Amino acid sequence: MSTQARAAQEAAFTEFAQARMPHLYRSAWLLCGDRHRAEDLVQETLARVYARWGPAIANPAAYAQTTLTRTWISQQRRRSTHERPVERLPEAQAPAGQEELRLTLLTALAGLEPLDRAVVVLRHLDDLSTEEVAHLLGLSNGAVRKRLMRALQRLRDHLDVPFTDLVPEGVPS
Repeated sequence: MSTQARAAQEAAFTEFAQARMPHLYRSAWLLCGDRHRAEDLVQETLARVYARWGPAIANPAAYAQTTLTRTWISQQRRRSTHERPVERLPEAQAPAGQEELRLTLLTALAGLEPLDRAVVVLRHLDDLSTEEVAHLLGLSNGAVRKRLMRALQRLRDHLDVPFTDLVPEGVPS
C-alpha cells in the first residue's frame, strides 16, 4: 500500500472514530456501568476496528457496534473484569440530576446475565430493532425476543415498575 493510500485510509478511520465515539461510549457505559471500563471498551473496540479497517467493512458503524458488544460479552467471561480495586474512595460529588435513577437502573442492569443485558441495552437504550440486535449478537430473532422478554421480567421484578418507564431520554450522554 502506498504512503498516500495509507494516509487516506488513516484519515478516513480518524474521521469515522471521532464521529462514532460518542455513540460507542454511550453503549459501552450502559453495558459496563462504569466510566473507566467504558472508555477502555471503546478504545479496544476502535483498535479492533482499525486493525480490519478498509473496503471489506461494508457498514463501519454496524461493525463497530458489533465489535463493541461482542468484546464486552467476552470480557464478562473473565474473572478479572469484575474486580474494581481502588486505593481510596473518591470524594467527588455526583453530578446534579438523576443520580438515584441512574444508580437504580445500573443496579438492575447489573443483575442480568451479560447477553441479556446486551439485548436490553441494544433494544431499549440504543433503540435498535429486534432484527438488528439479532444480527449484532449472532442470534435468531426468536432468541432475542425470548431473552428480552425474560430480562424485562427480571427487571420488572427488581424495579417494581416497567423498565421502559425508567429510561429517560438521552441516557446518558
